[in-house]
Amino acid sequence: MDSGLLIAFIPTFAAVLALPGPNAAFAVGQSLKYGIRKSLAVAAGFMLATFAHAVIVLSGLGLLIESYAGALEILKWCGVAYLVYLAKKSFFSKQGVVVVASQKMTTRKMMLSAMLVSLTNPKALLASLMIYPLFMTESGGYVLQAVALVLIAMFVSFVIYAAYIVAASKLGRHLNRSELANKVVAAFYLGAAGLLASK
Repeated sequence: MDSGLLIAFIPTFAAVLALPGPNAAFAVGQSLKYGIRKSLAVAAGFMLATFAHAVIVLSGLGLLIESYAGALEILKWCGVAYLVYLAKKSFFSKQGVVVVASQKMTTRKMMLSAMLVSLTNPKALLASLMIYPLFMTESGGYVLQAVALVLIAMFVSFVIYAAYIVAASKLGRHLNRSELANKVVAAFYLGAAGLLASK
């Protein structure tokens, strides 16, 4: 394996993930609503989605999926609909975010929701399709390189979205834990839906 390429992969992949998009908006919304500790499940969900994207691309399925753009489009709009649904629930909630947090979302559901948001974003898959091959060489063992890239990508993914979650939680402390906070969360969900729809 080329250690230089692996090191270069870290800032490249981090830069792609750090750009504000549907995942970041969803992470911020969940953090404002549920706090840091519980919302780390969102970062874990995005990490698992990163693993799924990597496996799809590195196993060669990415080329097949790229040929069926229509299926990706349907998948994208399913993700948009889900985010709009979350926004509607949050916007019309009459309870404070603390009460909502204790009743409405389990850690497992948060993780699965994050995976759904990421896996219904066709640009995330296409970006993976373009990035991973750039950091692999013919001289190195394919499986070993693939495993190394996937592990690094998962770590970077968790760190980036955990950072969004921590930053959003600090912002949330300045919000009144009331219906206003729910409106802010709804706005982030709608923002995520809009970003995904524009992809």
